[in-house]
Amino acid sequence: MVYRLLALDIDGTLLNSSNRLNRQTKEAIQYAQKKGVAVTLVTERHFHSAAKVARALRLTQPIITHSGAFVSSSIDDPVYTSKIDHSVLMQLAEFLEAYPCQIQMSHERLSISNRPHQKNLIAKMTIGMNEPLFYPVTYVDSLSQYLLENYEGATDVKIKLDDQKTMNDLEKAINDYFPSLNAWRTGSDSMTLVRQGTSKFNGLLFFAGQLGIPLNEIVAVGDDLADAEMIEKCGLGVAMRNAVDEVKAKADWVTRSNNMDGVAYMVKEVFRKQIRVH
Repeated sequence: MVYRLLALDIDGTLLNSSNRLNRQTKEAIQYAQKKGVAVTLVTERHFHSAAKVARALRLTQPIITHSGAFVSSSIDDPVYTSKIDHSVLMQLAEFLEAYPCQIQMSHERLSISNRPHQKNLIAKMTIGMNEPLFYPVTYVDSLSQYLLENYEGATDVKIKLDDQKTMNDLEKAINDYFPSLNAWRTGSDSMTLVRQGTSKFNGLLFFAGQLGIPLNEIVAVGDDLADAEMIEKCGLGVAMRNAVDEVKAKADWVTRSNNMDGVAYMVKEVFRKQIRVH
């Protein structure tokens, strides 16, 4: 089988536990590109953050960011977007403001967040969401009031709430009252919401279609539950050794961990004998 597209998650996959990109990984990505393989990133990260990794890897293709909601090479000219409508955001903001939670509504340029209930929560939110400091976050007293004055959609909404029982109740309520949204837990105290139908896999599927590359010619690599669908459905699904068990179960192959240059090892093994793609 000749593989023409390599799709890579960032956190826990390309980056090691210290959030660093190893030299061996960079060299392996260059090796794949010299073979004529298109390489893209498929990540939960915002475009600002993912684009920095793409530049470090010298990628030339658009990248799939915001959990599949924003596909682009530049912030001004996306090839695909999937945003939560403003009217739904308004209803969601009014609903969530009844709970003692931290809410962050994002799109490709910036995030809007309600003011933290705890003084140290800004740092917790920023670090917990794996975003660089140059990604603008505006804090407002009322998200619903902000949305009344600013007509815009969102690629994703992140929620943090320390109370486990209340978070469970909130997740059930969102699933019951907001059928146009897809919600999943990213931790015991955190949850991400996107427009229904938005996913890493669907973003990748659109991008591959633009290139005319079928699923069986894609290598998809990841470590988290959000990566499971693309790992299961692409031609070669690769899980990191550090991946959760459910992801490993769906993979065709489990490579070394992100701290053991797992991506570099996989690339060399898979593409070593492959002739250059034209």
